Amino acid sequence: MPTESGVTAVAQNLDSVHSVHKNVSMSTAYVSGRVPARYERLIARQARAARTSKSDLVARYVIEKSLETEFPGISFRDSLSGREAYLTGHRAAVWEVLEVYEETKSVEKTATHFHWSRVLVTRALAYAKAFPEEIRKSREGETDTVPVAG
Repeated sequence: MPTESGVTAVAQNLDSVHSVHKNVSMSTAYVSGRVPARYERLIARQARAARTSKSDLVARYVIEKSLETEFPGISFRDSLSGREAYLTGHRAAVWEVLEVYEETKSVEKTATHFHWSRVLVTRALAYAKAFPEEIRKSREGETDTVPVAG
């Protein structure tokens, strides 16, 4: 799978940090920072709405922003399977881009399918390669069907 230069080495360094976002049992590191009081109140309100702690919400924000910086064009949103990576400005999740790529076996054909430039597909594939377990879980969470009661 094509990658942008340096992505593999960076991804290896981010694995342990990104897993904190997924609440995987592992060691964590302490990061501290100060924000103006009005932003602390905003974070507190958002944490209550998300039914999580301020600490967990801030950790998610820091991790996701770090990943968005490391993988330009990738953003995060809530989905049926939890938080998922998607292409900024588009509706397609990274797992969906990977699924089309696995079918077409071509960056060019995948880009044509989505009516995107090749660089967007390459960025999605780089993220998918860096975090295969996350992408697998997102795909499974979105494609598993639940029997209809009745």
